[in-house]
Formats: sequence, C-alpha cells, structure tokens
Amino acid sequence: MSVHDDPNNETPSWPLTRLDGMVVVLTVVFWTINALQLSARSLISPSDFNQMEGVMLARMASLGTGVFLTLCMWGVLRRLSETRAFAWFWRAAALGLAVCLLHTVLNATYFRLLTDYHAISSEHFLDFRNLSSTYISFLWPIMTWSALCAVMVAGDNLRRQQARTTEAQIAAQQAQLAALRLQIQPHFLFNTLNSISSLIGQSRSQEADTTLLRLADFLKHTLAAGPRELVRLESEIDSQGRYLDIEQVRFPDRLRRRLLVEPEALPAMTPSLILQPFVENAVKHGLARSTSPVTLEIGARRDGARLRLWVADDGPGAAPACNSGLGQSLTNTERRLNLMYGPEASLRYGPMRSGGWRVDIDLPFEVAA
Repeated sequence: MSVHDDPNNETPSWPLTRLDGMVVVLTVVFWTINALQLSARSLISPSDFNQMEGVMLARMASLGTGVFLTLCMWGVLRRLSETRAFAWFWRAAALGLAVCLLHTVLNATYFRLLTDYHAISSEHFLDFRNLSSTYISFLWPIMTWSALCAVMVAGDNLRRQQARTTEAQIAAQQAQLAALRLQIQPHFLFNTLNSISSLIGQSRSQEADTTLLRLADFLKHTLAAGPRELVRLESEIDSQGRYLDIEQVRFPDRLRRRLLVEPEALPAMTPSLILQPFVENAVKHGLARSTSPVTLEIGARRDGARLRLWVADDGPGAAPACNSGLGQSLTNTERRLNLMYGPEASLRYGPMRSGGWRVDIDLPFEVAA
C-alpha cells in the first residue's frame, strides 16, 4: 500500500512553505495599515468619533475579518501557484471583488451592532453611498495584495523551476558519470581475462591463479567507489599499483615501474579510477608492442591550488590502428573531468621527444572535509 493509501497517514496535503509565511505577514501588514488609515480619518472628525461607542471594537473586528477573508482567498488561489503571474493576478482580482463586497457588508454589520453610528447619523443600514465609499477603501489593499502575491508566486515558481532543473541536471550528470566509469571496468576485465586464458593455455596455471586473486583484490578495492565519488590520491595510486601487480604476471621481466608522488599531494581528492585508462593504455600500447623493457611512470605533485597528475611510458607509443582505443579513453576522461570540474580541469597528452607517450591531468587541489 502506498503512502497515499495509508489511512493513518496524517501528513497535510498542503505543508506550509516559506511563501505561505510571507503571504500571512503581507496580509496582516496590509489590513493593519488599512485599519490605521480609517481610524486616523475618524480622529480628524472628533465629534463623530465621540458619538460612536465601541468603534474601536468594530475596527478590530473588521481588521480580523479582512485578514481572515484574504487568507481564505490565498487558500483558494494557492491551488493556482503554477499559473503565470499575470493570469494569477487577474483571478485573484476577480475573487477579490467578491471578497471585498462581503467584507464591506460585514463591516457595516459590526458598526450597526457595536455602535450607535446609524442612529446618530440617521443613515440607513447598508446605505449605497456609504457602502460604496467603504468598498473602495477596502478594495485597494486587496488589489495591492493580489499584485504583490502574484509577484511572490512568480518568484517562487521560478525558484522551484530552477531547483527542478538543477535536480534534473545532477541526475543526468550522475547517469553520465556512471556510464563513463562503467566503461572502464568491462574493458579492463576483458583484457585481464584474456591474459588469464593465455596463461592457462601456456600451462602457467600458478601464474593464472595469482592473476585471478589479484584481479579479485583489484575489483574489491575499486568497485566500492561510486561513479561521482572522489577518493584520496593515495587510494587512487594504490589502485593502479594493484592493477600493475596483475600486469606484472604477464610481463615479469619487461614491466618496470616508477612512482614519483610528492607526499604533499597524497591527501588530495581525485575522481575514482581517473588514472586507470592511461595506465592501461601504457601497458597495452607501450609495453605489449615492445620487446624491450618499458618503464611506466605515475606521478603527482601539488602546485599551489592545483594538483598535477601524469602517466608516462618510454615505449613505442600507440600504433595508428590502436588510436581509436586510445581516443576512447581520452574522450571518456575529458567528459568526466568536464562534468565534475568544468573549465577548472584540463587534460593534455601526446608523444614525448625522448620517445613514448605522456598524459597530464590538471585538477583543483581539494582535500576531504
């Protein structure tokens, strides 16, 4: 049974909002000003004022009625909060005409019951001329209230629309980051399983078993991170070390590692597996295509408010036929960085003069709170 079907669910259908509070304050202020204005007008004619016993009580009753009726208007018009401001105002104004008439009649009734105004002034109860004057005096706060409420409703609608747009953008960004990150794992897993199969085919079962254990350790370490999650650089470097442990089984004599990570950079937060595609490409396009030992370098340093990361190898580089795979990794990482940092991050890559290939990543230096 859903929440809406639960008979014990006492959640109000209209929870109070900041806009409701603003409207209540606005309503009280407008009718208080109106009551003070009418009282001041009575004070100008002291002879009339002295002849009306209970006039202040009548004024207070009229003030409370104005506040109550206007808030009732808001209760009806609140259903139209998604309506455009101009249309909302005209509907409020139309309803206000009827509410103002009711308020005028009730105001005259209060003065008849609580004062001797009609007896002394010899005016008939509900005299048209007197009612018209009172109607106009009550009409301006209702119309002004309607206009200001329309503006507030328009602003509230805009804020809610912006909030919905932001939520949609965040959801879309999360989905894109998840898709981009998940592209890493099947590709890596496919390569590793091929390596294990090759080791088994070469009757290197012990090495295949070691590779499987290292693969399980790597996946356990990396799959826990969410697609948008930032991890400490220390953890990211550790992940790449676990990956290279797997590749070390395939290339025990030709894979050489060099780690150039400054201690000041280790607390920095980085996107999970941000280095993985480039370390994997260095093995695939650098080491696997070379018969000589290849040194794979992973580096990081802090440069003021920036974090510099790089992956380099001194192998032969990517063959033309492999450029599509390398381009996929570059495009993938560029999109991740753009989604997470916008223009605050950059990615540079290319062959080195001394031979090999290098990728540099430039990020804001951030640490966990």
